[in-house]
Amino acid sequence: MVIPTRYTRVETEEIERARRILGLPSRSALIREAVRSKIEEVKRMRVVEMSNVPVEEASRMIAESLRKKPGVHYVSELIEELGVEPGTAFEAVKKLMQAGRAKVREEK
Repeated sequence: MVIPTRYTRVETEEIERARRILGLPSRSALIREAVRSKIEEVKRMRVVEMSNVPVEEASRMIAESLRKKPGVHYVSELIEELGVEPGTAFEAVKKLMQAGRAKVREEK
């Protein structure tokens, strides 16, 4: 796939200089390497993308997650795993608890 991109004269000169220093065969190779590097940086950031779902949908998602992975879970873990807005996640967990489908673990 080709993604056309425009650069200023100064940017092109900087790209060419960096290409020579790094010993890359072309400006395209430098640009590909830079993009790959940025993508890896974003992957390491562990950014959580939130989706705005209704409480009922969040309840369904959380119940499914709990069914697949029984045990003790923090709501914050579910928020990160499922990408549900925090307020919605807490409301969904509250509804699951009221329905007897989840409970608070007693501290020992």
